[in-house]
Amino acid sequence: MRILGFAAGLTLAIAAAAPAQLAIQQPTERLLLPPLTVKTPADSAASIVVMDAARERLAGLARYKIVVITKPKLCEALKASDFPCDILPDETQARQLAQFLTVNAYATGTFERSGGALVAHIRVHDIGSSGLAALLTVTSGNPGTTAALGEAIAQRLNTLIRAAEAARECNDQRQKSQFAKALDQARKALAIEPNLTAANLCVSTVYEAQRMPVDSLIAAALRATKGDSLNATAWDRIASGYQQKGDTLKAIDAFIHELAGEPQNTQLRLGIVELLRVEKQYQRAVSILDGGLAWNPGDERLLAFKQRICLEGELWRCALDGFVATAHSDTTKLADSTFIKAALGAAQQVSDTQQLLFFSHAAVQHFPKTAAFWKALGAAFDLKGQKDSSLWAYKHVVALDPNDISGALLIAKGIVDAAVYDTAQANRLKPDTGALRQFRNAYADRLDSAKVYLERALASPDSGQRLTADVISLTAGSKLAQAGAYDRAYPWLDHLLQRVAPRTPADTVGPRQQIRMQASFWYGLASLQTLGPAYHAMAQSKSCEQAKQVYERIERSKAAMELGERVQKAFMAQLEKGIAQYEDAMKKVRTAFKCRNF
Repeated sequence: MRILGFAAGLTLAIAAAAPAQLAIQQPTERLLLPPLTVKTPADSAASIVVMDAARERLAGLARYKIVVITKPKLCEALKASDFPCDILPDETQARQLAQFLTVNAYATGTFERSGGALVAHIRVHDIGSSGLAALLTVTSGNPGTTAALGEAIAQRLNTLIRAAEAARECNDQRQKSQFAKALDQARKALAIEPNLTAANLCVSTVYEAQRMPVDSLIAAALRATKGDSLNATAWDRIASGYQQKGDTLKAIDAFIHELAGEPQNTQLRLGIVELLRVEKQYQRAVSILDGGLAWNPGDERLLAFKQRICLEGELWRCALDGFVATAHSDTTKLADSTFIKAALGAAQQVSDTQQLLFFSHAAVQHFPKTAAFWKALGAAFDLKGQKDSSLWAYKHVVALDPNDISGALLIAKGIVDAAVYDTAQANRLKPDTGALRQFRNAYADRLDSAKVYLERALASPDSGQRLTADVISLTAGSKLAQAGAYDRAYPWLDHLLQRVAPRTPADTVGPRQQIRMQASFWYGLASLQTLGPAYHAMAQSKSCEQAKQVYERIERSKAAMELGERVQKAFMAQLEKGIAQYEDAMKKVRTAFKCRNF
């Protein structure tokens, strides 16, 4: 009876322990294996067959270690979201399916044919501490079949699952501060899967708990990336390690690797950009932001940060593109003077005529009494070669602010630059000297209309503005001389030379000297060509006072020609012969008129 009682008790104990033992053996990790995407649509059916085979085979191989989501469960989840059963989900859809099915890990990737083989590139995403994170490439061999590739994928994943079990045990032991046991489990995992990401990450956390040098932590985390080069946890740990070392640039590189695995992580992206901004690596920052905008083109935070980076980094093309995009998406911005000024500044930096016209037109439309905006419009027209429109805009500037000397100079320059002598028409009029004179005078009148604006600048206390006026005067005088309107060129050049005359004997260098040399060249030509009438009038008057004026003009012309030789020596030498004849003639005039005043 005692023996029977013992046997009965033993039987009851075994019976009671059996459910507990079975419960322990039930796997808790769940894995989703949806079909892989394909490069060629014709391979879609083959991808579905391959993953169906892999799923079914793996469920048998690892039935005591992991729950593989079955095809019926997968189809049920897809249908719940109004998708057909046999689709190839993209990255986003696969992640949503994984969340819906509450799995610990899921796979994504691509399926393709390479020669006679079938190839699967698979990434296993760990979203529940499964330890399964990995990047795998599996091939069927040649010749390849879907069944062979499915089998190969199942075998490869089964190895990963076995190693991940040890990696999870490593983490459990680390949490219990059993560091030696944790490292033993990590080594066990790495013996099965040499580059297992989870095992190397566990080693890194053990090193951290043991307060080992940060380089050891970084090294372990770097080894973790060999198994999954896109693993966010590994790269985040690497970045943190480099930040502890004070190596910001390497930390940034690590964060960028982390972002490659989580491109939809906007907060991470913005953090990286801020680090790059502090390091003044503006172009890299823009590239990171562009990557985010490729995912979400309308993200206001990304757009605003990009505009800030472009402006701070003086990436003017980038900044201008941002202003244009903003203006087209929100036209009310064109009524914001601060926005308009910044947009115009960016457009001016890259000389973008089209956008200069766009923003300056908008500016004068909303702010018609702001001279600066009219000036910007004039500059835009000028860049586009629309001289008349440019003058029209600049005249608005001076009308709004008569004391705006720079506006007056812009008008004068616009008038002078826009005046083009029609040489072909002048050649046709040569037989008719009266008509030719009238044609030249009309051309000279256009240039003379700039004088009223130049006079404002010449009266300015600003030497820079006076110098600009002198340059414009030189252009006008030389244009008239080249057109053969010497009588109209002479006053321009004569007054100009008086203004830029040397102030001291040492005043022989700099911009004034350059103007002086060019003006002397054209003055010598214009003076010689127009000296005849003045000389004949003096000879008829027999006036010593007029003779003195002619003599002084000859002396000024001679001095100008000597300086003008630096521009074109041979040509000036010919002119000097002509002025020498007048000089000899004046000796006779002085004797004949008995003049003593020169």
